[in-house]
Amino acid sequence: MHCRRRPNVNNHGVTSESSCTSPIDTDNDRPFEPDSSGTDLTEPECSSPAAQKINRKKSSPSTGTQPSEADSPGVERIHRARYQVPDDDTDEDLAQVPEDYGRSNDTKKLKHRLKERWAWFCQVKAREPSADLKWGNAEDALREASPNDMHRFLNWCLKLEYSPDGRRQKGYKKASALDADWKYFRIYYTRVTKHEMSKEMGEAVRTGMRYLIDKRGLEKQPRANVPVYIEDMVPFNETILSTREKRFYLGFQRIILCLYNTIGLFTINRKHAILDLQFKHLQLSLQQDPHGGPPVLTIEFQPEFVKSVLGMSKLNTFTLPEVVYGVSLVFSPHVLLLIILFYVQAFEAPHLTSMEDLRRLLIEGGRQEMPLPLKKDMDNYYVFPRVQVIDGQPCILWETPMSGSALDAQLRTFSEIHGFLNHFFSHQFRYGGGNLLDKSGFVSEAQRNVIMNHATSSTFIKHYRPRRHTGLQEIMCGLNPDEEFSRAVTRMSRWIDRRRPRYLSDSDRASVEKDPELQSAMRWQYELESQCGDRPHDPALRAMLEDQKRQVHNLRRRLQDKRRKEIRRDFSRKQAVTDIERQLTGGAVSDDPAREVLRKEFAMPSEQILLVETFFTWPITDSLEDEWTRRNKAVAAGIKYCGFQEGGPLRGRPKRSARCDNDDVVLPPSTRKKKTKTQPTALWEKEHTSGGKHIPNAEQTFGCFQCSKTYSDYNGVKRHFRTSHLKDRKCDFCNLSVLHEMHLRRHAGDVHGLRT
Repeated sequence: MHCRRRPNVNNHGVTSESSCTSPIDTDNDRPFEPDSSGTDLTEPECSSPAAQKINRKKSSPSTGTQPSEADSPGVERIHRARYQVPDDDTDEDLAQVPEDYGRSNDTKKLKHRLKERWAWFCQVKAREPSADLKWGNAEDALREASPNDMHRFLNWCLKLEYSPDGRRQKGYKKASALDADWKYFRIYYTRVTKHEMSKEMGEAVRTGMRYLIDKRGLEKQPRANVPVYIEDMVPFNETILSTREKRFYLGFQRIILCLYNTIGLFTINRKHAILDLQFKHLQLSLQQDPHGGPPVLTIEFQPEFVKSVLGMSKLNTFTLPEVVYGVSLVFSPHVLLLIILFYVQAFEAPHLTSMEDLRRLLIEGGRQEMPLPLKKDMDNYYVFPRVQVIDGQPCILWETPMSGSALDAQLRTFSEIHGFLNHFFSHQFRYGGGNLLDKSGFVSEAQRNVIMNHATSSTFIKHYRPRRHTGLQEIMCGLNPDEEFSRAVTRMSRWIDRRRPRYLSDSDRASVEKDPELQSAMRWQYELESQCGDRPHDPALRAMLEDQKRQVHNLRRRLQDKRRKEIRRDFSRKQAVTDIERQLTGGAVSDDPAREVLRKEFAMPSEQILLVETFFTWPITDSLEDEWTRRNKAVAAGIKYCGFQEGGPLRGRPKRSARCDNDDVVLPPSTRKKKTKTQPTALWEKEHTSGGKHIPNAEQTFGCFQCSKTYSDYNGVKRHFRTSHLKDRKCDFCNLSVLHEMHLRRHAGDVHGLRT
């Protein structure tokens, strides 16, 4: 590269010649540094425009002088730092990214379970005599596995009863469970071998699976996709708000469970998409009504949980305007959500604290909307948070979501209280909602797939389309199908019967105790107990006894649960015969009055009475102001009830109003021993209703000896004491100090009759 010399004029007007050294190193395109003699670099004519632009410094506004050429190296260093090309990021490699990155946690667990089981199976095969060397390494064994090896592995999985840590396995009941394991095993095979399984190998293993399904008697029919509609969910929410057979720590938990059902039905979202909703996903606003009238309260939210593996990752935004004359207040998302927001004081406007304040707002200046912003510091608050007892007091963990297992347990309990034959689960929202979208005529097939996050319509047809068909007779006869009757005979409420038992009777429990498997386990327990009596200091024998006690307890629970499910499943058929005989001959007696007495024994507190009275109302006039007043009262009652402490979940079975017909059945020793202990209610009433020292009204209420707080039954006092006073180290009634929680428990039981 050739450069022409150019005179360089310094500040004193002295002209000097600069060196002809090239400013660019052709090897690495970096400018040379100045040599040790201090010779300045020349500015080449062929320099880049960017360099020329940077080097031409503007004159200082104060002095009007040009910058010195000595500043040129510093300018070039700044230029190189600004436009430097980054190096290769060697600390990031594809091998460091997990293969299942971004997948669902449940999917990861299923894949990991198959991987662990295959490794366990290889260990079992390696211990066999003359075992093949390939079984020494799980991945090597998988690479060399034959179809027969895979068939034997699946057969071995069907036989598993316990995990390596000794926990009992759930087992296989349906063919779909085995198909799911085969699916994840093929994924594991592909990851290890780096190629998909051959068609011949897959077909051979599937043939063996069909044989195993028939051999084990697995159920081939998938679970019925019974839909739920708004006709089912409104009474279900009414049961959640009114029943006392299920209790929470805070009334707030009833409100969010009703809100979950409401949002789930209206948006057809998956369970975790709703549970992961946070305040930052909510947008509340007042919208101008294009038909005239007052502004319309509108809720918009954008669930972020989307199964991206389905081929869709774009989020949906759901807009729910307030329907003033709706179906019911118990199923109004606006009433339920505003209860939560006002309870936690989430609105950023400090004077927006009630529904009355919200109703006074107007949209001015011809604008379409007025936003109702929430506080920024509450963005990470969950709409459905977890409630946990901390230091004896129930607390709302706003930044921790409710777990899916806790939600499922609550829905199962309320399903039994409400009288459903089968437990209600969240995916039934998608069965009913998807069916309505498919038949509405207002939603296209493409929009239905977008709403339900389906890549193609085949997913809806395979998993969501109801398989109970009605109206075929009318269609064949040329008549119009009766849509109302079709929905009535296909929805979940068809099988409601509140008489269906939730608990086992004493005779049913006695029949469980006679089970041969349980009797054998109990005999082994008694033998171990006798041996421990002879050798009380043998730690190995003591550990065996404790493990056997746990096995007997778990087996008894499993058999009781199995028996309870059988009774609930067969109840409709047996009760139908009883009802028919009662109506035709009068030979059977209706037990409805007795059951009504049992339902009324759970006294409802005044706070819940106010909640039910305000929610279970209907519009009585056509006035919009009256309807707003009705809704405002419901929100106010809900806000008040959110902080109400219900005392926590009920423990054990409810009290019986009369003896069972088979109470004279002889029970085994362990059961008879338990029955002699379980009479705390009678003991409490006998010791305290006569004197009435601890309670203001001994005939109707029960009181806590620590704080004199009264409850309608003994169990309420017990739950209150466990959550509020177990940390106390003093009995206030007796003025007695104790050193440990167990001392207080013993004192409460021996002196005050409160068995905790």
